[in-house]
Amino acid sequence: MSAWPGNAQPLVRLLGQCRIGEGGRLAYRKGWALLAYLAVERPRVHRRSRIAAMLWPDLAPGAALTNLRQVLADLNRAIVTVAGEGVLLIDREHVHLCPQASQGLFDIDLLEPAQIAGSAAREWLEDAGELLEGVALERCDEFCEWLPGARAWALQRLLKALERAREDATASQDLEVAVNLCRRHVMLDPWNESQQRSLMRLYAQRGEPDMALHCYRTLARGLEQELAVEPQTATHTLAMEIAQQVPRFSVPPVHAARASRFWVGLPA
Repeated sequence: MSAWPGNAQPLVRLLGQCRIGEGGRLAYRKGWALLAYLAVERPRVHRRSRIAAMLWPDLAPGAALTNLRQVLADLNRAIVTVAGEGVLLIDREHVHLCPQASQGLFDIDLLEPAQIAGSAAREWLEDAGELLEGVALERCDEFCEWLPGARAWALQRLLKALERAREDATASQDLEVAVNLCRRHVMLDPWNESQQRSLMRLYAQRGEPDMALHCYRTLARGLEQELAVEPQTATHTLAMEIAQQVPRFSVPPVHAARASRFWVGLPA
């Protein structure tokens, strides 16, 4: 059963800035890498020798196992402090997270439709980002091969959770929360024009057409510079509709020029 209380924050955050509890830290960078690996790979039981070789491939087996023992001690101390015993299971040969005791402790566990409820439960989504954001392990080839797939898996779950939470906030007319969630979605998935249009509509609904048109300008500039394409017709049409709320500005026809000319006359 999930340990998630419906209107609280996750105890262990791996999406964006990693932390345990209220500002908890680990002594070792590879402790975060190991924790994320164990969390994503539940309920597998992992041999300590294999984990040591993955995280310290340049060391002799004995030295790698010594390093792993230090990292595990620090990691277990931090987890026991916030969640109690029985979460991280360690013996002489193996290490793994208890699937039952650890379920719901991590932010990656809390991205299901039934979990995102209440204002506090949504707040952490506004800061959520890439799995192990900013963490890179040099010369750890096996881990570096694993990490991109894990990040893609986590990102897709996060984007769906952001979309669901934004739809719920919009339905309840909590437009400030809806805008924040949508902005986070767009930041993580900038070429998703469906989400860009949702953000534009939310700004227009809040009485901020200038902000909606600024989103359009930013999108058009990025599409031209990075992908050499124009905004979709639906996105351009929406910008034209919103521009009618700002009489001093106009939007050129969608096929009249490249995306760079779309910004002419739109507010910065």
